[in-house]
Amino acid sequence: MASYQSISVDDEETAQEDPRASNNRRRTSDHRIYFIVIAFAILALVTTSLRAFNQHDDNDQNKAPTDSSTLVETSSSTGHHARRHMNVPIPSGVNLGSWLSLEDWFYVGNNGAVEVASPDDATAASCLPPLHLDSSTGPRWNSETDLLAGLAKHYKEIMDIKDDAEKQSTLGGYPNNRKQSLGPWGKAIQTIHAFRSSYIDFEKELETMASLGIKHVRVPVSWCWTDNDIDPNMKLVTKNETDPENDDSWIYMDDEEVLKKYTCQDPFYDDVRWPAIPRGLVQRFLRACADHGIGATLDIHTYPGGTSIGTFSGVWPRYARFWTHGDVPALDNSQKPDVGRHLLKDFIAYLEKLAVKDPHAFKGFRALSPMNEPAHLAGLYNGKKPIRTDRETFLPPLPSDIADKYLKELNSGLESKPQLTKVPDGNHLRVLLWLRDAIDAFRQSTLPSMGKELHVNVHESLFPSDVLPKQEPKSDYGLNQAPMEVFGAWWRASTTADERAKWAVLDIHHYYAWGPQCSGTVEGPPTGRFACSDAEQRELIIGRCGAWASVYRSTLEKECEKGLRLASAEFSASTHHSVRHACNDVTSLKLMLETQVDVAANADVELFWWSYKMPYGGAFRSAWSLKHLLYLLGVLPQPDEEIFHCGDHVKPLGEPEDGSI
Repeated sequence: MASYQSISVDDEETAQEDPRASNNRRRTSDHRIYFIVIAFAILALVTTSLRAFNQHDDNDQNKAPTDSSTLVETSSSTGHHARRHMNVPIPSGVNLGSWLSLEDWFYVGNNGAVEVASPDDATAASCLPPLHLDSSTGPRWNSETDLLAGLAKHYKEIMDIKDDAEKQSTLGGYPNNRKQSLGPWGKAIQTIHAFRSSYIDFEKELETMASLGIKHVRVPVSWCWTDNDIDPNMKLVTKNETDPENDDSWIYMDDEEVLKKYTCQDPFYDDVRWPAIPRGLVQRFLRACADHGIGATLDIHTYPGGTSIGTFSGVWPRYARFWTHGDVPALDNSQKPDVGRHLLKDFIAYLEKLAVKDPHAFKGFRALSPMNEPAHLAGLYNGKKPIRTDRETFLPPLPSDIADKYLKELNSGLESKPQLTKVPDGNHLRVLLWLRDAIDAFRQSTLPSMGKELHVNVHESLFPSDVLPKQEPKSDYGLNQAPMEVFGAWWRASTTADERAKWAVLDIHHYYAWGPQCSGTVEGPPTGRFACSDAEQRELIIGRCGAWASVYRSTLEKECEKGLRLASAEFSASTHHSVRHACNDVTSLKLMLETQVDVAANADVELFWWSYKMPYGGAFRSAWSLKHLLYLLGVLPQPDEEIFHCGDHVKPLGEPEDGSI
């Protein structure tokens, strides 16, 4: 800032004694006054501009604060950066969960939030806005394929109504009959695509992320993609060019063509179809990421048949069949096509071609994650106590000859290194072998040489507790090193030190919500380890459990040596999986955010919040939507919500039955 000096007035006597000096002083004084006026004018202009800017900022739903007094960027000794807004740490990565791979609990509405992992007998999701709002516009649903089938059934029932008067109900001039509209499957696909194409404002929301200091975004996707891009011409419905003068003359794609172009038949379930993701939609998103300096990880979240059990599998309430039906070479050495490995290789080939066909989109692509939480819960749902004894495991063991050969390969050379962990035998070898082949497929591609990365996700629930090394007492605070040691041993045998330092990133998700040693609840023990209102115990437990990222790094470095890259691509502020029991007060949520982000920054573990937004998630949003939590903390000016409500739509008199057109 410029400094200003006071101006003294020369006395008359001095001026008379030296007229030339007086004139010089007068001219100098005039110049000073001139510059002062200019300076004040500039200052007034700047002040007015700042006021206008702040006013604009307050009215902008997605604009993050950019006042330099609220932005602080700190870095650890390892170089990992953590951005702070108004003393709130911001993780460098976020997920765009339940956009291109749907999960039911994101769509429970204002009054439907109960459990993050919906119980077997619950159907939690009640909408998929903007076209499906409640039971009058479509079904409740468990998973993505369940929704697609339910929507098609809903539209078929409406179109089969015999009452001609009801069949004439229209929306935008499109009657509810087969001759003058899309068929049931066409309407179902259009409903899902309307959601996908409107859920994220590529420009505005990526701009907000970038302004917050978010550098990376992880995008869960299904395995089912299509080259038939619905946008920008909405090819499901096209103008009849043979009758150009008739504004009401349209051609509607029949269901046979819709199913062929925009769905994928699940090879392990005859009655299951998946809604295909248009490649063009993803490429437009990647180009927008490149424009805003954000790198996107494409995470193949679901595979045919489901690789895990639960609503996020894509096929729930059906049981997972990927490992029992699709892991063919490891099952019987037959010549049948291996669906999973084949799909992954095709996906890698697509990304290689993208570098040439759409280099701008390729610039926005940062990394590939080959499978999300492979065989999650297999160690618990294994036909043994304490969880499930009434169903066979969905993760069968490898044939003994393949298992013995692979186990020998993994533990080779460890006889003289007793300080290193050996990989134990068990059903988990099937998953580790598949991931080893995924690493090799990426290694043999051109992607590493073009600076792209492979983020390999594993989950502790893969292992039954009886196969793990003996746990240390400090694991009482959720710092369970045993599965980390086994994953570290496998990672050491599956990658080289150079690969681990450059493009091979190990990813282990970590949540407080399911760990009884670290959970907090409104009522306290025994439901949770601490009561949300007990400030002393809350700070103690969260602080001790928050050391997880540093334990993660030290454990993996013990197995693999230093220099490896680590990530935890899913974490949140939730203290309990049941939202009604969890801590939802802002003080607890802020402490959860601060502790995890700060410790991870110091440990050089890259974090991705789950998830950036979930506007239809009701009470889940406080601990799971970063956008909503930053609003509660005063960083963002608007809550995470949309113009439509979910599950509580009140149907007005005369509303058309067919909200999908």
